[in-house]
Amino acid sequence: MEQREAIPNGAVELSIKTIQPGRVTADRPGLMKAKADTFCAALEEARLARYGGEVKRAHFYYQQALEASPEDIDTETLADILESVNDAEHLLAQDEKALPALRAAAEQDPSNSERRFNYANLLWRLGREEEAAGQYEASLEHPETLCQQCLRDCWNNVGWSLYRKGEYAKALPWFERAAKVKSVGLMGDMCESSLPSENMILVYVWRSTCRRKQWKLALIISPDLVGSLGRSATHCGS
Repeated sequence: MEQREAIPNGAVELSIKTIQPGRVTADRPGLMKAKADTFCAALEEARLARYGGEVKRAHFYYQQALEASPEDIDTETLADILESVNDAEHLLAQDEKALPALRAAAEQDPSNSERRFNYANLLWRLGREEEAAGQYEASLEHPETLCQQCLRDCWNNVGWSLYRKGEYAKALPWFERAAKVKSVGLMGDMCESSLPSENMILVYVWRSTCRRKQWKLALIISPDLVGSLGRSATHCGS
């Protein structure tokens, strides 16, 4: 018997199946495969969240991976997951303590978008995406006080908050603006952002909104970039 638990959408859209322990089924090979798939998906989402600085989200998915870990999991992977869970809990405790001071700093000087951005980032790390998105949007009211990377992160994270609610069409303009933010190159010149991760975000949203022309163009120009989407690339339509 399986119990389905809804999980917030991310780059890997999934629904984790939490398998109740201690139950014997006739289809043990199928059950083990489902558990292995759940483990791999949760671990991938946890690592993506950790890379993006989303501590609460990473903690959630590491716990899901731990619950779904296969019986033959190697000790190195298990140790990495346990350490990641512990690190996330430590960081979350620190962030909760820092939150009042950052909130006060943002409220003290509303026109200082850098302070508000720092407050928004902490909310984002704590998994309070709705509040964070509101603070990111407020930060954009005074963009002159934001560095280029902070400006890009504002656009990007508001886009993610919409994407995870299934509002793909609304998310797309935010991601497109983030991808066009100018950054300073190694030689001090201004250049458009071209990070693979940002291009990947656009590819996901193009696919989700069935922007077939952009999707197919991405496949032609950079097949390696979208390779991780696997066979789902063929399901967008013609």
